[in-house]
Amino acid sequence: MKRNIPLLLATALAIGGCSLAPNLQIQTPELPTQLEDNNTTAQIVTAVWWKRYQDPSLDALIEEALRNSDDLKLSISNVNTAKALLGLSEAERYPALNASASANRQKTSQESLSPMGGMIYNTYGLSATLGYEIDFWGKLKNRESAALSELTATQADRDTVRITLISSVAETYFNLVAIKRQIEITEQSVESFKEGYEYRLRQHRFGEIDALTLEQAHTLYANAKLSLEGLKESKVLNENALAVLIGRTPKEMSEMGFTTVKELPKPLTIPAAIPSDLLQRRPDIRSAEELLRAANANIGVAKAAYFPSISLTGNIGLESSELNRLMQNSAGVWGIGPSLNVPLLDFGRIKNQVESSESKKETAQIQYAKSVKNAFKEVYDSLKKIESSKAKIVAQQEGEDAYAKLSTLSEIRYNAGYVDYLNVLEAKRGELNAQVNLVALQAQLLSNQITLYKALGGGWKSE
Repeated sequence: MKRNIPLLLATALAIGGCSLAPNLQIQTPELPTQLEDNNTTAQIVTAVWWKRYQDPSLDALIEEALRNSDDLKLSISNVNTAKALLGLSEAERYPALNASASANRQKTSQESLSPMGGMIYNTYGLSATLGYEIDFWGKLKNRESAALSELTATQADRDTVRITLISSVAETYFNLVAIKRQIEITEQSVESFKEGYEYRLRQHRFGEIDALTLEQAHTLYANAKLSLEGLKESKVLNENALAVLIGRTPKEMSEMGFTTVKELPKPLTIPAAIPSDLLQRRPDIRSAEELLRAANANIGVAKAAYFPSISLTGNIGLESSELNRLMQNSAGVWGIGPSLNVPLLDFGRIKNQVESSESKKETAQIQYAKSVKNAFKEVYDSLKKIESSKAKIVAQQEGEDAYAKLSTLSEIRYNAGYVDYLNVLEAKRGELNAQVNLVALQAQLLSNQITLYKALGGGWKSE
């Protein structure tokens, strides 16, 4: 019989059960074959798109964020947990072998009917037990498949966090560059309006102008200082946000410091035709698809509870009342046999579990379709915003040129005595505001491009 034990175990391991999980047909919404932006020319987009800005400071900040980000560390921890759960599911498909040793000394009752009553004796034992559940209905296989899909989804979620982190660092960095440039321009405005206000103040003292004209100049000066303080506040808030993104505290960011370029870089060139299959590489879409596969596999796990579970248990060992006789052949014991567990009456537990699994699959299918639709919306929105930003920049540049000419003409006419100095100040204010707005629009264009790269899953190919 001992010789048959390995054969029986090998046969049990070779038995491949059928799967009760339904055939999965992923229904993808009807999508366009390509996305176009007619205002751009073809150029390759890489997964490390931010390096094309050729800004070492930005590269260093992104590398620091990838090392230190708490959000990324949490997502990696979730991946490790999912890997352990997958390993657990894989292990459940194989036999469990346990070893035990025992030593007992006991006395039987003298008042019992046993002929051994009143005796004191010892029992020593060594044994190994092997247990295995035969996966006739594919329960364990489907559970492993679900765990594998959940691991893949968790890895995709990690990639989503990574892409979002890189995009957020780049966007915050360029916002800081823009704010610093706006502060420089606004400081010029403050000095200009301060000069104008002091000039008006002297005029008022000598009675050359009335109080209304003086307060008009004062209002321009005060508003310029207010704008400057608002920009300084935005600078600090963006620095604090960047500190958290790269894993520093705001205090550490202030003490350690960091550098930025003085001018915003030129926008990158977006491909003229972006194939829609890029969106299938988006990690959030991959995550939704894998969660759908996991939900489908879990239906098979739930349905398997309707059917009997069959386990095979075997044990082999040594047992003796004398320790010095424990290792003799005559002390050997063994046993092998199957066990059957059949559900008879559960008051709808299995039925409701199956219905719950099917409902979760339906939810996962809806979530998958929603993720795909949302991905295309984000890309279309980004392309439209990029197009709109370019048009706004052209219009703002035209306005800046017009204000520059108006400022020059106002100076000439004031020196000739044709207009009041307030006209010069108003023209100068308009010119400086146009410069501030132009910087804001240039930063917005970069932000829209970053959003597009994020919407495309971080580049042409998944890492």
